Amino acid sequence: MDRRVRKTQTAIQTAFFQLLKKQDIERVKVSEICELADINRGTFYLNYLDKYDLLEKMIQQSIQELVTYCQTETAETDNLLIKTFQFIVENQETYRMLIASDKQGLFTDYLKQHILTFTATNDQAQTTEAIFIANGIVGVLNHYLSSREASIESLYEIKPIIERFQLPSNLAKY
Repeated sequence: MDRRVRKTQTAIQTAFFQLLKKQDIERVKVSEICELADINRGTFYLNYLDKYDLLEKMIQQSIQELVTYCQTETAETDNLLIKTFQFIVENQETYRMLIASDKQGLFTDYLKQHILTFTATNDQAQTTEAIFIANGIVGVLNHYLSSREASIESLYEIKPIIERFQLPSNLAKY
């Protein structure tokens, strides 16, 4: 991707993020994003269809950053679940904003999809268990990110539960 395009998209995303800290996505206007990013509307629409497309792209990018981080970290450790939680905690402001703004559940869907790729199997029973656990992991993450009272310790409580289920080795590592 061209450096200028990347710089423009970063400015747009930063402006959008700042606006989402102050108001709900329905109240954010493209003109406000453009003004804060110091671009014109045409430039915005060259990069995104609308503010919801921008949100979806930000969600995809955040999930991809998480997956990339976890893939590089697994070379050094078996504890992917802990690394995932650490990454999310380190970037919790971004993830909280994405969850709060994501009325369609795209964040949850993308995250579940990536968790399930770690557990690809032909065994129907194991696939069902993996779906169950993926939904549980995403549910706990959503609770942690949407609740100011939830503690990081609540995230770590999932690991023994996953291990108890004796799930496929890929998910048990997760």
